[in-house]
Amino acid sequence: MPEIRNEEFQVVTLGAVKEDGTPDIANILFQFPVPHQQMSIKQSVKVDEVDVPGRSGKIKQAVGYEDTEITIGLTLVDEEDNSGNVSSSAIEQFRELQAAFRDRSDPVGAGTETSKAPYSVPTIFSIQSPLTDACGIKTVLFKGLDVTDQPGTTSLEVSVAFTEFEPVATQVEKRGKEAVRRQQAAEEAAKADDEATNKHQAEVGAEDPLAAAYRKGKAAAMGGSP
Repeated sequence: MPEIRNEEFQVVTLGAVKEDGTPDIANILFQFPVPHQQMSIKQSVKVDEVDVPGRSGKIKQAVGYEDTEITIGLTLVDEEDNSGNVSSSAIEQFRELQAAFRDRSDPVGAGTETSKAPYSVPTIFSIQSPLTDACGIKTVLFKGLDVTDQPGTTSLEVSVAFTEFEPVATQVEKRGKEAVRRQQAAEEAAKADDEATNKHQAEVGAEDPLAAAYRKGKAAAMGGSP
């Protein structure tokens, strides 16, 4: 297997997505080269805090993963042919990215009573590049686009942001698993609390009924055990 070195441009390909939400990378919509060290991918764990009945504070539990965030920095410059004529200007290249981010063409029914929105909704793309492939990212939402012009030049500094976007069926399945993990964490925390209480009582003996009633009343007034 050839070694991939981060010392040259890497091509990022945005493709279509099928109706079932699976990637259709063979249907290429946009391609652009990403310069050395200008692509970053952030992945993080989703942590949920579980309340324990009768106890102050919360217990943290890892329930899944946050959606992966992808950021790409680009410098767009005028491209020239062999004769020195501009074949593709920086602004023309940016328009292609702009079209990928936000299609401003009139949707079907625009200008009529049946029209519901002035622009089409954001598009989900399939994505392919060495780095996103390594992270197992297949489909993304084009989340953000920043552009800055440079004084005294026609070049443009562009930052594009994507977020991992999975099919609806996959999202529903993940949310269901997260809910199960939260419930399991709450049950395990309550069980551990009961075991600790029983162990303490076994070591020091049963608590006096009047003292127990006083402790419960104080805990209720304080919103939890002191």
